Amino acid sequence: MMTGVLRELGSACVVVSRDLKILHANKTARKFLGKTGRDAADLEFTDLPQQLASKVYHVLRTGTAVTPFKYEPDRDKHAVYSVTIVPFQTQTATQPATALLIADDLTQTEQLRRLEVETSNLRLIRTMADRLAHRSR
Repeated sequence: MMTGVLRELGSACVVVSRDLKILHANKTARKFLGKTGRDAADLEFTDLPQQLASKVYHVLRTGTAVTPFKYEPDRDKHAVYSVTIVPFQTQTATQPATALLIADDLTQTEQLRRLEVETSNLRLIRTMADRLAHRSR
């Protein structure tokens, strides 16, 4: 059931086992990792970018979730993702059995935020120019 839920999410979802095997990666995750032509079963832990892999490893070893953070992939400088990594553990286990990496695409949101700041700056410059022009008359 969990696989079906993860498959339908618009977020990139990758489930990594304690022995560093990728158990599940939905279609969005394969796109996120730049592995669109590969099946989820063909993905390896080494396919994760180093920055993300080290955080997944930390979660699997400590059993504590990582604070959500922004991630900008090296291959696409304009893309921005919000990444969350949480452990999954059974009630009786002291260490997590798996870790779930979720990446939400914030690219458009960040672009809109930058455009709003630019628009605000241009309005300020226009107001300043109008005041200067009014004073010089």
